Amino acid sequence: MGLVSKLFQGNQKLEACLVDNAAHLTLGAQGEDVAKIQFALFSLDTLDIDRTELVSQTYGPSTAAAVLSYKTKRQIINRSYQTAPDSIVGKMTIASLDAEMRGRQLSFPGVGDCALTLPGVPQPFVLSPLNGSPGFAATFAGQVGDRNSELSGGGKLKQLNRTLRIFLAITKRASLDDGFPSLSADLERAKDSLFEHGLTLSVEFRNGFADTIDFAGTAGRIILEDEIVGLRKASEDLRPGLANILRVIVCPMNDFVFGETYRNRRIGNLFFPPFVLINSRQTDQSHATLLHEMIHAAFVEINGVKLNHDPEPNSIFFENGTSQLGAVNRTFLKPEHAVILAKGYFAI
Repeated sequence: MGLVSKLFQGNQKLEACLVDNAAHLTLGAQGEDVAKIQFALFSLDTLDIDRTELVSQTYGPSTAAAVLSYKTKRQIINRSYQTAPDSIVGKMTIASLDAEMRGRQLSFPGVGDCALTLPGVPQPFVLSPLNGSPGFAATFAGQVGDRNSELSGGGKLKQLNRTLRIFLAITKRASLDDGFPSLSADLERAKDSLFEHGLTLSVEFRNGFADTIDFAGTAGRIILEDEIVGLRKASEDLRPGLANILRVIVCPMNDFVFGETYRNRRIGNLFFPPFVLINSRQTDQSHATLLHEMIHAAFVEINGVKLNHDPEPNSIFFENGTSQLGAVNRTFLKPEHAVILAKGYFAI
């Protein structure tokens, strides 16, 4: 039997490492297989690896030290010829890493704010600021304020005078496929809708994709929790910090998903503010995906209270996008959603 974790399964070099002594990973190796090992080491033991080795996917001295630490903690020793662990990823080490990553994979569902509830599955009890749920007003008012006060004199929309800062990246796999040709249309939709409320969209570093992320998990579709968090960490390795800028990463996802916002994600000692993944395989004909996910990311959950989607199909915050021309367009940004954006962590 070969490797079973989603992270390692199907990688030819790692599959060979499991059965062939000549295929062991050692100092100086480079490539996607090394990147997968680096992610597993950090994910399982929060082991520090030099940023230059992470970005270049190189099995350098700090990666070797992390392997040695992992093996020492678990006493992975081939006692037929060893008395102490080494810093090589061989058969026993890859089998151990694979088993532990498989365990993590089964423990965490890759569910985000836009996840659809399957037919026949009961909805969790979630209060919505849009449906007048009892008891919600006090919680929601701190972020949104009085909805009726969002119009200025003469019925005009209140001008919020804030700038929303986002950062755009794309995975190498998405870039090599078809890229994301609707990016400019998504940006224009967002800018036009925000302008009516006195909000400005600032695309940081470059007016387009500032980074291309060579993430080891992007050979296929981003589905599982470790892939989601791993991609976010790969972006952090490439461009660290940006605590007050929303990260938006375009990557391959499930075909029925346009985008997802993820919050409360951590790996090791890193805790990430809400971030957005947009599906490179799907284009919403309304071009509302970016702004829709920005609303999710800006909303502050209090005691697990989530922001329900808007039931009105013309709303930017309506649940369903469409890939078909002629369908109802999500084009209207409501004042209460504009206020959420104005109070988001990426607004200045």
